Amino acid sequence: MPLGLKGLPVPKTDLPLFRQVPLVPIALALCAGLIAGFHFALPWWAWAATALTALLLARRWESALLVVALAAGGWLAPGDPRNLSPPPVDPTRQHVLKGIVRQVHVAPDRTQLTLKFLAGLPDSVVARRGLWRIYHDQRQPTLQEQALLPGDTLLLQGRLARPRGRRNPNGFDYRFYLWSRGIDLLIREPVVLLAVDPHRGFHLSRVTAQLRRGIRARLEHWLGQPQAGLAVGLLLGDRGGIDAGFRRRINDLGVGHILAVSGLHVGFVALVLLTLARIVPIGRKGRLAIVGLGLLGYVVLTGASASVVRAGIMAFLALWGLTSERQVSLWNLLGAAAIATLLISPKTLFTASFQLSFAAVAGILHVSLRLRGWIRATPRGAWLYQHRAARYGLDLLLISLGAQVGTLPVTLSIFHAFSAYALLANLLAVPLAGFAVVGGAVSFVAAAVWPALGDIFAQALWLDLTVLMLAVEQLSRLPHPQVLVGQPGVAATLILLAAAAGLPYLFKPGRPRWRLRLAALVLLIPGVLVWRSAFSPRELRVTFLDVGQGDAIHLALPDGSHVLLDAGVWTPRFDAGERVVWPYLRGQGIGRLAVAAISHPQADHLGGLPYLLQQLPIGELWDSPHQVSNTLYDWTRHLADSLGVPIRRLQAGDFLSLGAVDILVLSPDSAAATAANVNNASLVMLLRYGQSSLLLMGDAERSVERRLLAYGELLQADWLKVGHHGSATSSTAAFLQAVGARGAVISVGARNVYRHPSPEVVERLRATMAVVHRTDLDGALVLRSDGYDWTTVKWR
Repeated sequence: MPLGLKGLPVPKTDLPLFRQVPLVPIALALCAGLIAGFHFALPWWAWAATALTALLLARRWESALLVVALAAGGWLAPGDPRNLSPPPVDPTRQHVLKGIVRQVHVAPDRTQLTLKFLAGLPDSVVARRGLWRIYHDQRQPTLQEQALLPGDTLLLQGRLARPRGRRNPNGFDYRFYLWSRGIDLLIREPVVLLAVDPHRGFHLSRVTAQLRRGIRARLEHWLGQPQAGLAVGLLLGDRGGIDAGFRRRINDLGVGHILAVSGLHVGFVALVLLTLARIVPIGRKGRLAIVGLGLLGYVVLTGASASVVRAGIMAFLALWGLTSERQVSLWNLLGAAAIATLLISPKTLFTASFQLSFAAVAGILHVSLRLRGWIRATPRGAWLYQHRAARYGLDLLLISLGAQVGTLPVTLSIFHAFSAYALLANLLAVPLAGFAVVGGAVSFVAAAVWPALGDIFAQALWLDLTVLMLAVEQLSRLPHPQVLVGQPGVAATLILLAAAAGLPYLFKPGRPRWRLRLAALVLLIPGVLVWRSAFSPRELRVTFLDVGQGDAIHLALPDGSHVLLDAGVWTPRFDAGERVVWPYLRGQGIGRLAVAAISHPQADHLGGLPYLLQQLPIGELWDSPHQVSNTLYDWTRHLADSLGVPIRRLQAGDFLSLGAVDILVLSPDSAAATAANVNNASLVMLLRYGQSSLLLMGDAERSVERRLLAYGELLQADWLKVGHHGSATSSTAAFLQAVGARGAVISVGARNVYRHPSPEVVERLRATMAVVHRTDLDGALVLRSDGYDWTTVKWR
């Protein structure tokens, strides 16, 4: 009998592994049902009736099977957490909680715990559901001093809170992220650990956690930092020990997938297991059992993410097919992996890991394999495939291309950008990452046989990781590593999917006329996506971002340029520029700011600007004339100067024209600019676009408002950005009456220590205005003006 991959038999029969069952259409039907059930909560009997009707009336069993899969997905679908009424939780009350540790992740600056609730939750919460999982992200060293493991029972004291949903356009939906992982509540700091009861007896998650810690410790002993952190990320998918800057660079280059355990890692681990299985004198089924158990252990060891589960299922089924001498359809394997993953955990469909993993494999199967076959059918392609080096390089290029094409719609929807050097970076990073995975596995196997031999292989692993880090560092220095596109939307995503499906047919032999038409269509689609902003209507769009206790306002001008007024808060634990403003700008496809303005030099207004200065070009920086010196403000000015960004100081009386939008600076005058209270040195600006107007107050207080009353009718505006976060030191009755706005925006942080906004100020605003919007309660506000009137945009 001829032998195939590492001793497995080559199939000699045309009998397929899953006969004629269309697993990919079934998987797609299951996904469609999950999406439908997620958005439309129908009762179980409606889905059951749909499945029963299909079984009774369908003429073909394949059609009935698809409808049954659709109904099963709708039945199993979890409800949209954004439409559910959350249980009431008092965020100020201290609770003594008892729970079992499900997961624990230790990083240099924090310990993250996931607990299964046992006792201590409020009755109003327990009445909603019988099982709750609680998440805690601890930045204080209280829990880091404890060697906590899954299975331990904890007694601790802390405050409970519900995770917040998406607060800004294109922002991170923290509530949805935790919901997809089965987490319902947060434990807020400070947390007091009262007692720890270690688990006694066998606990799989506990053994896995101990094994992961042992692997991490051994790699740190062999390699040292930062190579050990990268090795742990490659082998186990744990990125906690990798420098944040390196993670950002590797993601910008489009090779972040090497840190998410998937087919690359599982394939090399399977190769090592197959090699070891050949040493054992057993039959084919025994070898399959050894490899299967090894793959299962690796899936559990790496945390069983959607990508590694998919790869593990496909690898095991492929080996099973080869062992049973059956033809293996890769598409059927992909469908089987998707069905198994979704039946185990339906919520997985809504995670980025699932979407990227399956999209990448689908792209490889649809694009890479088709292009490979058509290239080999040409004389020049056949000649290239006769040479091993050329064959390896071309296959690697095609696989990278297929994965990039397959994941492009998902990547743009999640990250709003794509890497300009992804193909080049993958040609270097993928082989090095593969060698690292094999080198790490071989090092541990060799160390088990002879420790000195393990040290030798570990040195080779260190060299490979060093070269990988150097390659990433050099490639990241190339200009413009990422191309910002923005959030494509549903229609554009569907168009991208159609373009990706048609791409390989550009190179199909024969029918040159159809290829030219298809090529024109495929090239037209990206052009429309890139230039679609040029066809947008001429309007002013103003977005008041929710940055917590701070201000950040984005102006999208009618001429297509962009202005940012303030950039949010900065603290040692939170940078609004990195966490809020930059993701928002990326989602809008904004790669340049014409102007960035600092209303006044305080951390809650200029805090995010240093990060933004390092991420995108800024044409000009507007500043208040108030002379102040503090570390953050000096750093911002120094950074702007080093980047060649001109700084312009504004004061009362300055008139600025940004295309069709006029800006009149009302304050500070000479008296306010030298005031001891830096809030009163805030830039107060009146924006006018046609007949619509907006007054921005910064943090100006009563004394400034009294001086502004001298402007008379010029002070009137349609909308008002309330001064100083709605504190009692601003928004006097006389000032509000003089402005005469019909709407007001209070930029304020939830549960802030200053207790802003003042109830009296809120009451005055509601008495004089039709709309009072608070970012702490309502999230971001988006206003749109056509030059005549303002309308509110429902961005959610």
